[in-house]
Amino acid sequence: MSGARFIVADVFQGVAALAAEGVTVDLVLTSPPFLALRSYLPADHPDKAREIGSEGTPAEFLDVMLDVVEACATVLAPHGSIAIELGDTYSGSGGAGGDYLEGGWREGQGRSAGSGRLARYSDERGNPDGMRDSTFQGGNTRSGGGAGWPLGKSLCMLPSLFAGSLAYGRNLLNPERMTDPWRVRNLVAWVRPNPPVGALGDKVRPATSYVTWACKAQDRWFDLDAVRTPSGYDRPNLRGKGSRPGGTPDGQRPNGSDHTVNPGGAPPLDWWNIPPRGYQGAHYAVMPAEVCRIPIEASCPRRVCRTCGTPSRRITDTEQVDTGRTTNGPQSIDRKHMKGGSAGFATRTESRSTTTGWSSCGCPGADGIRLDGFHTGQGWRPGIVLDPFAGTGTTLLAATGRGRDAIGIDLDSRNARLVEERLGMWVTMEGL
Repeated sequence: MSGARFIVADVFQGVAALAAEGVTVDLVLTSPPFLALRSYLPADHPDKAREIGSEGTPAEFLDVMLDVVEACATVLAPHGSIAIELGDTYSGSGGAGGDYLEGGWREGQGRSAGSGRLARYSDERGNPDGMRDSTFQGGNTRSGGGAGWPLGKSLCMLPSLFAGSLAYGRNLLNPERMTDPWRVRNLVAWVRPNPPVGALGDKVRPATSYVTWACKAQDRWFDLDAVRTPSGYDRPNLRGKGSRPGGTPDGQRPNGSDHTVNPGGAPPLDWWNIPPRGYQGAHYAVMPAEVCRIPIEASCPRRVCRTCGTPSRRITDTEQVDTGRTTNGPQSIDRKHMKGGSAGFATRTESRSTTTGWSSCGCPGADGIRLDGFHTGQGWRPGIVLDPFAGTGTTLLAATGRGRDAIGIDLDSRNARLVEERLGMWVTMEGL
């Protein structure tokens, strides 16, 4: 198990301190507070004004999220990626999935004269007490939203707007706010098969949030073979009624079809069916470790050169091999693969890829390369995952358990105890 650091600080202060140390990370993997969903810090906390998620409008929230990405970019390696999970918000709902009663109000909401906010405040920014769905939002009527918000009861479309803002290099709700564009490689839907029911009214049950997976480099470090699903699809989050006989999901042909098959299995799809996991600690929004697994394995190198910063990449050998099967008849003949069989039939072949090693930059100490990619030479360091909204440390736990180092930053010092309970001797605390 590798090591982790947990830094109690504002995200911008924490990242700036890492940059001053000369720290370079290989993956930024995080789930920041969603807009207007819950207030984590108590009302009298000295850093309450620094808490993200209680901005006055979706445009302001996107401005802050772009600030976060720009800060993290200062410590991200050129080959690195970001994977940021965001859920959406309903205008006027007081939460990510709330609905409305007569007059357009959620149960438990009250009016404050002419403001459109919740009646009960705890600080100058309109943050109510408590950690659950009680944060104010604009647009508390059926017919219209507050200034800067969509119509009441409408989704704000924040995950898509955030990904689009990175792709186009500007806040799509505030185009004057420019940023360096990113290559958005995927917008992954995290599908929860068992979400809270909540109030539904005239909408279906919300069950998704979205991971924006992006990079700057055209040739970022990416290891698809590390996250392929073995044949049989026996992983719990990939089983389902949509599977073909033998466990092959819809859209994936089983072995023996007329398409070549990677023996390592199929690559992940851009939606992940992962149930939230229980957590006994004092925290309301804990991301399951399974959500972290694919980004860590695919986007965080196993080893990086300490001298030149070059990550080691998988080296594979691909060959065409006979499967021992033949085509079903003349209508499916593939003459390129004809062997000496009966006329009208061809022997099936498939492409098989084997890992033969891992690349080395040649710098001093960059030796000791093992076939699993976890090198032993002193010239290498483990890949590093940064979570600037670390919470209870799920990302840190997932990264260190996979041979990477991890750094977590969180504004709430109470989470330090929870992180220490989960990682024990593998984490060091800073800034308490």
